[in-house]
Amino acid sequence: MNKSDETRYYYIHNYQGHLFSPYTITVIWGKNQSQGKEKSFSFESAGEMNEKINELSSQKLKQGYKLLYTYPPGNKYQHIFSDLQAQLVS
Repeated sequence: MNKSDETRYYYIHNYQGHLFSPYTITVIWGKNQSQGKEKSFSFESAGEMNEKINELSSQKLKQGYKLLYTYPPGNKYQHIFSDLQAQLVS
C-alpha cells in the first residue's frame, strides 16, 4: 500500500475535565491502528473547547481525513458534529 492509499486516523475524545482544568479533549492520530500519537488540550471554558474542536476538525477535513464515527456524550456536542457532517464529501 503506498502513502496515498494509507488510511489516516484522527480521533477527538475525552470531552471532560481533568485534575487542573474543567474542560479537556484528547486527540489521537496515526496511519494505522498499531501505532500513533496522542495530545491533550485543556481549556477554562466550554466555548474555548468547542472552538478548538471546530478548528481541529476543519483542518483535518481539509487535509483529507474522513469522519468515520462520532459519539459525543449526551447531546452536549451534537451541534458541532452536525456541522461537520455537512462538510463531508461522500
